[in-house]
Amino acid sequence: MRKQAPNAVSSKRSEETTAKSREIGTALRRAREEAGLNQVDICRPLDWGAPRVSRMESGQREGSTMEIVTYLAHVRTAPKEFDRLKRLSEIPANGYDLQRHPVGLHDQLPTLEFLHASAKKMTFYEPQRIPSLLQTEQYAEAVLRRDRDPKDPVVTAGVRSHMARQDILKNARPGFDATFYIDEIVLRDITMRETMEEQLINLTIAACLPHCHVRIIPTTCFDYELSIPFSLFDDFDNNSVLTIHTASATLILEDTEDMVPYLRKLEKFRESALSDHQSAQKINSIYSTDDRAVQSKTGIPLRPHLPASEFVH
Repeated sequence: MRKQAPNAVSSKRSEETTAKSREIGTALRRAREEAGLNQVDICRPLDWGAPRVSRMESGQREGSTMEIVTYLAHVRTAPKEFDRLKRLSEIPANGYDLQRHPVGLHDQLPTLEFLHASAKKMTFYEPQRIPSLLQTEQYAEAVLRRDRDPKDPVVTAGVRSHMARQDILKNARPGFDATFYIDEIVLRDITMRETMEEQLINLTIAACLPHCHVRIIPTTCFDYELSIPFSLFDDFDNNSVLTIHTASATLILEDTEDMVPYLRKLEKFRESALSDHQSAQKINSIYSTDDRAVQSKTGIPLRPHLPASEFVH
């Protein structure tokens, strides 16, 4: 199993476990449990040894497509999930994978769901919006409705997916940690003004969580060299996976050589971003400035000034 030193990513991909094998293994175990079966119920009729099933379910063994299809058929997996896992098993274990998705809806990819659920440490950077795990429902809907028919049902499904995944932050496991790098310019997006008040409050609340770090990158430090959203996931066995998001597809990487440009970018973020405390102050400053702007036009204060100290742990 691939191991890594603290704050580093292993340069050698394990021969036994890959991002694909771990995702398939988790799906196999879940399908078996949903069918009310134990591992013995799989071994006996298929004449498989217990270690074989155990290693497939843990992702320590790269099962063949035939083995995975046989397993899924035995536990009577639903057709949609059966087809997805069969296609996933056919992808070569070459350290990367490209998965298409509806425009702006990478969060609905099952692989992303697996990476979120299995992560011990997550790091996010989205240069043009608030990261989805920190979005309010109103903000998420506004983002997903851009350039879409207002009645498009995919928006409702997308918002629901965004909100459901936020349980990861609310019910964090011991040792879990998440860092969000957010460009200051995103907080001042005039196209999102109607939703930003509630969104700023939500960011402040999130920053209070001991396992959640909201780091603001000042406008003066914005770097156009690599302004593309990406996320880094480290699981409890120190396996690392990096995802890069375009409008209609997500690239999934697990070889360090491919991750290098993004890991270097994260190092720059750690140096240039405001600290947790300074970021909370910046968010509160923007929040209060917006309030004064509204008050100057109406003469009515919409909300009181919120001392940054109230939100910093």
